[in-house]
Amino acid sequence: MFDPIAAWKKAIATFSRRLHELSNEQALLHQEYTRIKKDVSVRTPGNPALHGYKVYSQFDEDGIIAHIFSKLGFGDRVFVEIGCSDGLENNTHTLLLSGWRGVWVDADMGKIRYVSKQLPENRRLVVKQEFVSVRNASKIVSDGLTALGVSSLDFLSVDIDGDDLNVLIALLENTSPRVICAEYNAKFPPPINVAIQAKANKFWQGDDYQGASLTALSEALRPMGYTLITCGLSGVNAFFVRDSDSALFPRFSVEQLFQEPRYYLRRLASGHRPSLKFLADRMSVSD
Repeated sequence: MFDPIAAWKKAIATFSRRLHELSNEQALLHQEYTRIKKDVSVRTPGNPALHGYKVYSQFDEDGIIAHIFSKLGFGDRVFVEIGCSDGLENNTHTLLLSGWRGVWVDADMGKIRYVSKQLPENRRLVVKQEFVSVRNASKIVSDGLTALGVSSLDFLSVDIDGDDLNVLIALLENTSPRVICAEYNAKFPPPINVAIQAKANKFWQGDDYQGASLTALSEALRPMGYTLITCGLSGVNAFFVRDSDSALFPRFSVEQLFQEPRYYLRRLASGHRPSLKFLADRMSVSD
Protein backbone atom coordinates (compact mmCIF):
# COMPACT_ATOMS: atom_id res chain seq x y z
CA MET A 1 0.00 0.00 0.00
CA PHE A 2 1.32 3.39 -0.98
CA ASP A 3 2.30 5.53 2.02
CA PRO A 4 2.44 9.22 0.97
CA ILE A 5 4.11 10.27 4.23
CA ALA A 6 6.91 7.72 3.79
CA ALA A 7 7.32 8.71 0.13
CA TRP A 8 7.54 12.37 1.10
CA LYS A 9 10.17 11.63 3.77
CA LYS A 10 12.19 9.58 1.28
CA ALA A 11 12.07 12.39 -1.28
CA ILE A 12 13.20 14.93 1.33
CA ALA A 13 16.07 12.67 2.39
CA THR A 14 17.16 12.17 -1.23
CA PHE A 15 17.05 15.92 -1.88
CA SER A 16 19.04 16.67 1.29
CA ARG A 17 21.67 14.08 0.38
CA ARG A 18 22.02 15.47 -3.14
CA LEU A 19 22.25 19.04 -1.83
CA HIS A 20 25.01 17.97 0.54
CA GLU A 21 26.88 16.26 -2.32
CA LEU A 22 26.64 19.38 -4.48
CA SER A 23 27.86 21.59 -1.64
CA ASN A 24 30.84 19.30 -1.10
CA GLU A 25 31.60 19.31 -4.83
CA GLN A 26 31.55 23.13 -4.96
CA ALA A 27 33.87 23.35 -1.96
CA LEU A 28 36.31 20.91 -3.56
CA LEU A 29 36.19 22.74 -6.90
CA HIS A 30 36.85 26.05 -5.20
CA GLN A 31 39.83 24.57 -3.36
CA GLU A 32 41.20 23.17 -6.61
CA TYR A 33 40.75 26.49 -8.41
CA THR A 34 42.54 28.32 -5.59
CA ARG A 35 45.40 25.81 -5.76
CA ILE A 36 45.74 26.21 -9.53
CA LYS A 37 45.77 30.01 -9.33
CA LYS A 38 48.48 29.92 -6.68
CA ASP A 39 50.61 27.64 -8.83
CA VAL A 40 50.10 29.84 -11.91
CA SER A 41 50.96 32.99 -9.95
CA VAL A 42 54.29 31.44 -8.95
CA ARG A 43 55.18 30.07 -12.39
CA THR A 44 53.91 33.03 -14.46
CA PRO A 45 53.61 36.19 -12.32
CA GLY A 46 51.21 38.74 -13.77
CA ASN A 47 49.52 36.17 -15.99
CA PRO A 48 46.14 37.65 -17.12
CA ALA A 49 44.49 34.33 -16.23
CA LEU A 50 44.90 35.28 -12.58
CA HIS A 51 42.19 37.90 -13.14
CA GLY A 52 39.66 35.41 -14.46
CA TYR A 53 36.09 35.08 -13.29
CA LYS A 54 32.79 33.85 -14.66
CA VAL A 55 29.55 35.71 -15.24
CA TYR A 56 28.25 34.09 -18.44
CA SER A 57 31.44 32.60 -19.85
CA GLN A 58 32.25 28.91 -19.73
CA PHE A 59 34.69 29.41 -16.89
CA ASP A 60 37.08 32.33 -16.30
CA GLU A 61 36.97 34.04 -19.69
CA ASP A 62 34.79 37.00 -18.61
CA GLY A 63 37.41 38.18 -16.13
CA ILE A 64 40.32 37.60 -18.50
CA ILE A 65 38.64 39.63 -21.25
CA ALA A 66 37.85 42.47 -18.85
CA HIS A 67 41.45 42.54 -17.62
CA ILE A 68 42.93 42.55 -21.13
CA PHE A 69 40.79 45.49 -22.24
CA SER A 70 41.51 47.36 -19.01
CA LYS A 71 45.13 47.34 -20.20
CA LEU A 72 44.43 48.06 -23.87
CA GLY A 73 41.57 50.52 -23.53
CA PHE A 74 38.11 49.58 -24.74
CA GLY A 75 38.13 51.15 -28.20
CA ASP A 76 34.80 51.08 -30.05
CA ARG A 77 33.56 48.10 -27.99
CA VAL A 78 32.72 45.90 -30.98
CA PHE A 79 32.90 42.09 -30.96
CA VAL A 80 32.18 39.08 -33.14
CA GLU A 81 31.61 35.69 -31.54
CA ILE A 82 31.56 32.68 -33.84
CA GLY A 83 30.12 29.81 -31.86
CA CYS A 84 27.89 31.88 -29.58
CA SER A 85 25.63 28.95 -28.66
CA ASP A 86 22.28 30.02 -27.13
CA GLY A 87 23.82 33.04 -25.40
CA LEU A 88 23.46 31.54 -21.94
CA GLU A 89 27.15 30.62 -21.80
CA ASN A 90 29.55 32.41 -24.09
CA ASN A 91 32.34 34.98 -24.14
CA THR A 92 30.37 38.10 -25.07
CA HIS A 93 27.05 38.06 -23.18
CA THR A 94 28.75 39.99 -20.38
CA LEU A 95 30.24 42.45 -22.89
CA LEU A 96 26.74 43.22 -24.19
CA LEU A 97 25.61 43.96 -20.64
CA SER A 98 28.60 46.31 -20.38
CA GLY A 99 27.57 48.42 -23.37
CA TRP A 100 29.32 46.63 -26.24
CA ARG A 101 27.88 45.93 -29.70
CA GLY A 102 28.46 42.82 -31.71
CA VAL A 103 27.62 39.82 -33.84
CA TRP A 104 26.58 36.37 -32.63
CA VAL A 105 26.98 33.46 -35.07
CA ASP A 106 26.17 29.80 -34.52
CA ALA A 107 25.50 26.81 -36.77
CA ASP A 108 22.75 25.41 -34.55
CA MET A 109 19.36 26.63 -35.76
CA GLY A 110 17.68 25.70 -32.48
CA LYS A 111 20.08 27.82 -30.45
CA ILE A 112 19.72 30.82 -32.74
CA ARG A 113 15.93 30.51 -32.62
CA TYR A 114 16.13 30.52 -28.84
CA VAL A 115 18.19 33.73 -28.86
CA SER A 116 15.85 35.39 -31.36
CA LYS A 117 12.81 34.42 -29.27
CA GLN A 118 14.30 35.69 -26.01
CA LEU A 119 15.83 38.96 -27.20
CA PRO A 120 14.09 41.88 -28.91
CA GLU A 121 15.39 43.13 -32.25
CA ASN A 122 18.12 45.59 -31.44
CA ARG A 123 20.73 47.67 -33.23
CA ARG A 124 23.42 46.51 -30.78
CA LEU A 125 23.34 42.81 -31.65
CA VAL A 126 23.29 41.03 -35.01
CA VAL A 127 22.34 37.34 -34.73
CA LYS A 128 23.14 34.92 -37.57
CA GLN A 129 22.59 31.22 -38.10
CA GLU A 130 25.47 30.02 -40.29
CA PHE A 131 27.81 27.07 -40.58
CA VAL A 132 31.09 28.96 -40.68
CA SER A 133 33.83 27.69 -42.98
CA VAL A 134 36.99 29.03 -44.60
CA ARG A 135 34.94 29.95 -47.66
CA ASN A 136 32.28 32.09 -45.97
CA ALA A 137 33.86 33.29 -42.70
CA SER A 138 35.08 36.67 -43.96
CA LYS A 139 31.77 37.52 -45.62
CA ILE A 140 29.79 36.59 -42.51
CA VAL A 141 31.91 38.86 -40.34
CA SER A 142 31.96 41.66 -42.91
CA ASP A 143 28.17 41.55 -43.32
CA GLY A 144 27.71 41.55 -39.55
CA LEU A 145 29.94 44.57 -39.03
CA THR A 146 28.20 46.38 -41.89
CA ALA A 147 24.83 45.73 -40.24
CA LEU A 148 26.20 47.31 -37.06
CA GLY A 149 27.47 50.28 -39.06
CA VAL A 150 31.12 49.73 -38.07
CA SER A 151 34.28 48.59 -39.78
CA SER A 152 36.76 47.94 -36.95
CA LEU A 153 36.74 45.00 -34.58
CA ASP A 154 37.95 44.97 -30.98
CA PHE A 155 37.30 41.37 -29.94
CA LEU A 156 36.99 38.17 -31.96
CA SER A 157 36.01 34.85 -30.36
CA VAL A 158 36.12 31.61 -32.37
CA ASP A 159 34.83 28.31 -31.01
CA ILE A 160 33.34 26.04 -33.65
CA ASP A 161 34.69 22.65 -32.48
CA GLY A 162 36.10 22.03 -35.92
CA ASP A 163 38.35 23.81 -38.38
CA ASP A 164 38.88 26.73 -36.00
CA LEU A 165 42.46 27.39 -37.08
CA ASN A 166 41.89 27.74 -40.81
CA VAL A 167 38.73 29.78 -40.24
CA LEU A 168 40.72 32.10 -37.99
CA ILE A 169 43.48 32.45 -40.57
CA ALA A 170 40.90 33.28 -43.25
CA LEU A 171 39.35 35.94 -41.02
CA LEU A 172 42.69 37.57 -40.24
CA GLU A 173 43.37 38.05 -43.94
CA ASN A 174 40.55 40.60 -43.99
CA THR A 175 40.26 41.94 -40.44
CA SER A 176 42.58 42.69 -37.53
CA PRO A 177 40.82 42.43 -34.16
CA ARG A 178 42.66 43.86 -31.20
CA VAL A 179 42.08 40.72 -29.12
CA ILE A 180 41.45 37.14 -30.21
CA CYS A 181 40.02 34.34 -28.09
CA ALA A 182 40.41 30.95 -29.76
CA GLU A 183 39.60 27.52 -28.42
CA TYR A 184 42.52 25.09 -28.42
CA ASN A 185 42.70 21.34 -28.02
CA ALA A 186 44.41 20.93 -24.66
CA LYS A 187 44.89 17.20 -25.10
CA PHE A 188 48.05 18.10 -27.02
CA PRO A 189 50.63 20.04 -24.96
CA PRO A 190 53.50 21.96 -26.55
CA PRO A 191 55.44 21.30 -28.67
CA ILE A 192 52.85 19.03 -30.36
CA ASN A 193 51.59 20.79 -33.47
CA VAL A 194 48.32 19.33 -34.77
CA ALA A 195 45.17 20.74 -36.38
CA ILE A 196 42.31 19.04 -38.17
CA GLN A 197 42.26 19.12 -41.96
CA ALA A 198 39.79 21.51 -43.55
CA LYS A 199 36.60 19.62 -44.40
CA ALA A 200 33.40 21.26 -45.58
CA ASN A 201 30.30 20.64 -43.43
CA LYS A 202 32.23 18.54 -40.93
CA PHE A 203 30.66 18.52 -37.48
CA TRP A 204 32.53 17.49 -34.35
CA GLN A 205 31.92 13.84 -33.45
CA GLY A 206 32.69 14.30 -29.75
CA ASP A 207 36.15 12.70 -29.94
CA ASP A 208 39.65 14.21 -29.87
CA TYR A 209 39.66 15.11 -33.59
CA GLN A 210 38.75 18.72 -32.93
CA GLY A 211 40.33 22.15 -33.38
CA ALA A 212 44.06 22.71 -33.06
CA SER A 213 46.75 22.43 -30.43
CA LEU A 214 48.04 25.55 -28.70
CA THR A 215 51.35 25.28 -30.55
CA ALA A 216 49.54 25.12 -33.88
CA LEU A 217 47.49 28.21 -33.06
CA SER A 218 50.44 30.18 -31.77
CA GLU A 219 52.70 29.34 -34.72
CA ALA A 220 50.00 30.19 -37.24
CA LEU A 221 49.10 33.54 -35.65
CA ARG A 222 52.67 34.68 -34.97
CA PRO A 223 53.47 35.61 -38.61
CA MET A 224 50.08 37.33 -38.81
CA GLY A 225 51.13 39.77 -36.07
CA TYR A 226 49.62 38.22 -32.93
CA THR A 227 51.18 37.19 -29.63
CA LEU A 228 49.84 34.61 -27.18
CA ILE A 229 49.43 36.26 -23.75
CA THR A 230 47.42 33.75 -21.70
CA CYS A 231 45.18 30.69 -21.57
CA GLY A 232 42.14 30.19 -19.38
CA LEU A 233 42.78 27.93 -16.40
CA SER A 234 40.26 25.31 -17.54
CA GLY A 235 42.44 24.60 -20.59
CA VAL A 236 39.88 25.66 -23.20
CA ASN A 237 40.63 29.14 -24.58
CA ALA A 238 43.79 30.97 -25.63
CA PHE A 239 44.06 34.75 -25.86
CA PHE A 240 46.12 36.72 -28.37
CA VAL A 241 46.79 40.43 -28.83
CA ARG A 242 48.46 42.36 -31.62
CA ASP A 243 52.24 42.36 -31.42
CA SER A 244 52.15 46.14 -31.03
CA ASP A 245 50.18 45.73 -27.77
CA SER A 246 52.00 42.72 -26.37
CA ALA A 247 54.42 44.81 -24.27
CA LEU A 248 51.47 45.67 -21.99
CA PHE A 249 51.49 42.08 -20.72
CA PRO A 250 54.14 39.81 -19.19
CA ARG A 251 55.89 37.67 -21.79
CA PHE A 252 55.99 33.90 -21.33
CA SER A 253 56.59 31.00 -23.68
CA VAL A 254 53.83 28.87 -25.16
CA GLU A 255 54.98 26.06 -22.87
CA GLN A 256 54.64 28.26 -19.80
CA LEU A 257 51.21 29.59 -20.76
CA PHE A 258 49.72 26.23 -21.75
CA GLN A 259 46.99 24.99 -19.42
CA GLU A 260 46.10 21.31 -19.34
CA PRO A 261 42.47 20.25 -19.82
CA ARG A 262 40.52 20.89 -16.64
CA TYR A 263 37.02 20.78 -18.08
CA TYR A 264 35.60 19.82 -14.70
CA LEU A 265 36.17 23.40 -13.52
CA ARG A 266 33.19 24.61 -15.52
CA ARG A 267 31.02 22.94 -12.87
CA LEU A 268 32.13 25.63 -10.41
CA ALA A 269 28.94 27.60 -9.87
CA SER A 270 28.58 31.31 -10.53
CA GLY A 271 25.29 32.41 -9.01
CA HIS A 272 21.88 31.22 -10.14
CA ARG A 273 20.94 29.50 -13.39
CA PRO A 274 21.73 31.81 -16.35
CA SER A 275 19.10 33.46 -18.53
CA LEU A 276 18.89 36.12 -21.22
CA LYS A 277 16.45 38.22 -19.18
CA PHE A 278 18.82 40.96 -18.05
CA LEU A 279 20.11 41.25 -21.59
CA ALA A 280 16.55 41.49 -22.93
CA ASP A 281 15.82 44.27 -20.42
CA ARG A 282 18.96 46.16 -21.42
CA MET A 283 18.19 45.86 -25.13
CA SER A 284 14.60 46.97 -24.70
CA VAL A 285 15.79 50.14 -22.96
CA SER A 286 18.75 50.91 -25.24
CA ASP A 287 16.87 50.44 -28.49
